Parts: sequence; C-alpha cells; structure tokens
Amino acid sequence: MVRIPFDYTNQLVYSYIKMATNQSKERLLTAAKELFLARGYAATTVDAISEKAALTKGSLYYFFDSKEELGLAVLEWSLRGSMQILADGPHVRIKDPVEKAFAFLEHLEKCSPKLWNGGCLLGVFSQELAETNPRMQKAVAGMFQAVADDFAEKLQPIAAQFSGNQAPTASELADTLLGTVEGSIILAKAYRDSTRLPKAIRGFRLSLATLVGQPA
Repeated sequence: MVRIPFDYTNQLVYSYIKMATNQSKERLLTAAKELFLARGYAATTVDAISEKAALTKGSLYYFFDSKEELGLAVLEWSLRGSMQILADGPHVRIKDPVEKAFAFLEHLEKCSPKLWNGGCLLGVFSQELAETNPRMQKAVAGMFQAVADDFAEKLQPIAAQFSGNQAPTASELADTLLGTVEGSIILAKAYRDSTRLPKAIRGFRLSLATLVGQPA
C-alpha cells in the first residue's frame, strides 16, 4: 500500500476547493452579466442571479457584499475578458505600425459579434445608473476611458498620417470609434440586426483607409 504524505493530501484538497470556489464565482459573474444585459440592473434580483447560476444566495454573498459590489465585479470581469480577446488578434504579429493599426480594426470588426451580441454592459449601466448611482457612474466612466485610451494607443499610427490644423488626434479617433461601437450596439438591438455592429466598424476602418491612402 502506497502511503500518501499528509501534506500532499492537504494540497490536493486545497486545490480542489480553490477550483470549485473559482468555478462558483465564475458562474455567478456569467449569470449576472446575462441577466443585467437582458433585464437591466434594477430589474435583476440577487435571487434571480443565484437561481440562474444554480447556487444559493448565501454563495453569492460569500463572494460579494452587495448587489452593487457584484455589479462592479461583473463590469471589471467582462471588460477584462473583452480586452484580452482584442489583445490576442493577428495584428500583434504585424511590424508596420499603420498596417498593425488597421489590422486591429479588422480584428475588432470580426470579434464584435462575440463581444457585444447581447449588448454592452457598460452602456446598459451608464444609461440606467449614471444619474442615480455616483459610484457606479464613476466606475463606468473610468472603464469607458480605459477602452478609449486603449483604442487611442492602437490608432496613434493612423492619426500620425494626418497633417494640418484639422488633423484628428488619436484620442479623437478613439472617441469616434467608441461612439460608433456603442451607437451600433443600440441600433443592432433596435433593428434586431446583429450585422450592424461589424458593418459600422468596417465603415469606420474603410473611411480611415481612404483618408490616409491605405489599401483596404
């Protein structure tokens, strides 16, 4: 009979508990995001989130002190996942800065249905909570700014191709792209047409390509 060291057994038990805990938290975040997108923040109860995640309400409060804390955690978790998807595109292997920037826009276009087919959580929270929840408004504004800053960094090589007093800055291009994305998400839901978002991003990319003389 092989004797398993007690410390090793403890380590296995700890690893199992940690994995199960992480999975439970992931289920809660996933369930909360789906419900927040479908029903909005106010109409989504912790009972509904717990039920959808197939966990007890006690499990929810084990991870999050309140519904607001859960909402903030979902925003951060969702944004982190989206930014990771955008960061892992084929554009990262391109050396030429301008080509790389346009390749990022193409990657954004292709990923957009996966990222925002159900809507944009930042947009939902912004429209619903900006006037009533200062903490949430500040968090949403900060996350939108983080996205805009990331877009600006990636679009800087394109902005550098413009000249003259009316030349757009990278930040201005980023704000236009962010507005294009958010507006198209709303229109896609209104018309029940999921193609509107990638088409809008494609239009933004092609317009820039025409202005700077870059092959589409």
